[in-house]
Amino acid sequence: MILIKATKKYITCLCRSSPFLLTCACFFTIISLHSPVLLFCLLLVGLTTTCIQHFGQRAKLSSRWVILLQTLAVALILSIFWLDWFTNPAAAQFFGKAENFFKNNLTDASQTGATSAVSLVFNVIRALYLLYIAISLVGVVNAVRKDEDWQVVARTPLLVVIAVTVADVLTSFITG
Repeated sequence: MILIKATKKYITCLCRSSPFLLTCACFFTIISLHSPVLLFCLLLVGLTTTCIQHFGQRAKLSSRWVILLQTLAVALILSIFWLDWFTNPAAAQFFGKAENFFKNNLTDASQTGATSAVSLVFNVIRALYLLYIAISLVGVVNAVRKDEDWQVVARTPLLVVIAVTVADVLTSFITG
């Protein structure tokens, strides 16, 4: 008899909340079609808050602490989603805009060899720059190991890095 009353109670509660459940189902369907990562984060938020609620009741924490922990968990998970959603590749090639400028303005579309030559020149410049930085870094590490004044050794490579960075920024301003 008690089982029948409990079943009727849950069925009426389910009938009352069916519009909300249908709305949530539509919401999750739309989200899963557009962003499965967001759906995963929302499911993770729900699971985390439920677990915090359960373990908070078992540990007999006050409701303020449980709510604080749940808020922190939701903020952490959604901020991780936000960081994942808005990150783009760095495209950290220096003089990338200058290379595109020379490819577009100094070569015709039919001259694939000229485009390849421009790319080759810029890639050689990048490779030489990286080799210089690597060799300079080895020199700085050796100066540190020998207890020499490593700051004097590191000054010139640092000035080169700053000069190349400023040149890249100015080139991007000039070429657009």
